[in-house]
This record gives sequence, structure tokens and C-alpha cells, in this order.
Amino acid sequence: MAKIKNAKVSARIAIVIVFCIFSLCFTDAHAQTAVAFNPGKQFPVPEYNGSISFALNGTYSTATFEDNTWTFTDLNITHSQLIKNFQISTQNSNVTIRSYAAFNNSFQGLQFQSVRLGYVVNGQGKQILNLGVGPGQIITNPSEQWSVFANNKSLAEGSKGWSISQSGVMTVNGATGNVTITFVNFSNFGGGIQKSNLPFYQQHSVAIAVVIGVTLVVVVAVVVKVRNREKPESV
Repeated sequence: MAKIKNAKVSARIAIVIVFCIFSLCFTDAHAQTAVAFNPGKQFPVPEYNGSISFALNGTYSTATFEDNTWTFTDLNITHSQLIKNFQISTQNSNVTIRSYAAFNNSFQGLQFQSVRLGYVVNGQGKQILNLGVGPGQIITNPSEQWSVFANNKSLAEGSKGWSISQSGVMTVNGATGNVTITFVNFSNFGGGIQKSNLPFYQQHSVAIAVVIGVTLVVVVAVVVKVRNREKPESV
């Protein structure tokens, strides 16, 4: 009877330990309180005579305004994907963000990355954006992988169309109506798109959690078994 009770206790302890490990591994910025917004919410850029809004409801963790630029973290627009960091400023135009999508896939040593942002512009001004694709991700010529469309017509790269810096800052000039910005890149690992620069424990958090959990279960089982051998059985 004592062995059965001890086995049940060890199993419960192991389950609690594993649950705690997984809870810690998956705690990140998403645990922060999200701030909700609706299509009526405007983020003005008064000095540049511009404003930013969203076509759908959504949430973000933080929204800060500095140097006439809005920076959003953990931005999540309804029916779109999460964008960890998004910066935008607009001059002499009002921008309504419609959607955002990003994909990362790999196959036989090749990695495919794509980013797509859609928005509507009222007024012939300028938009300055950063979609979070910059140093550490692109090391080839970024202008070869980006495209900008206004009302389904491709805009030429240059001062009268669009340009992008090596740091990933996109500038769109004079576009009106529906605008779509796309980025596509195929590359070998270690080529145009580098591997993640996150610490090892963050890249492999799930595997580490499983190993630690299994190890603790084994340790608890061994300890209980040793104690059972040392103690006489109770009737």
C-alpha cells in the first residue's frame, strides 16, 4: 500500500513540475495586457498633416509616438497575422491599414519568406514604414525583393515611386487609393535570410522543456524507489 501511495504522489509531483516548466517556457510578450482599438481610432501625425487608422478592430501591446513616427508592438489586426514591431509615419495623407501577412517556410535547405501589407491612402503625400524586415534578416540588396502596387499598378523604384534603405525603412511617394507592399525572398540558410539570432534556449524552448520535464520525472521516480527500499513495508 505504501508503494502505491508513493507512486501516486510521485506522479502528481511530476505532472505539476512539467506543467510549471511549460508555463514558464511559453510566457512572453503576449502575456502583456493587450490594448484594443476599433476603426474609429486615429493615431495623428499633426506636424506632418497626417493620420493613421485601421480598417478593422485589433489589439496592440504598446503604441508610442516619437519623432513623428508611431511604433506598435504586438499589433494584431482582425483577420491578419501578428506583427511584432511596426513603425509608420505619414505626410500630407491619411492612411488606413487594411491587412498584414507574413510567412516563413523552409524546404530542403531553402528558406522562403514573404511579407505583405495593404493600406488605403487619402491624399497625395508620403508614407514611411518599417515592417520589421531589416538588419539581421536581409543582407542582400533589398530593392530586388520588394514591390509596391497602387490600385493594382506597379510603382517604379525611385524618388517618385518608392525606395527602401538597408535598415528596412520603406518610403512610398505620391501613391493614392489601395496600396500593397510586398517582400519575397528565397535563400539558402545563412544567405539572404539569416538564421534566428535569438539565444539558444529561446530557439529550442520546447525541446528543453521536454528534456527537463522527463529528467525530473525520472529523478522523482528514483528517489521514491530508493526510499521504498530503505523503509519496511507497512501492512
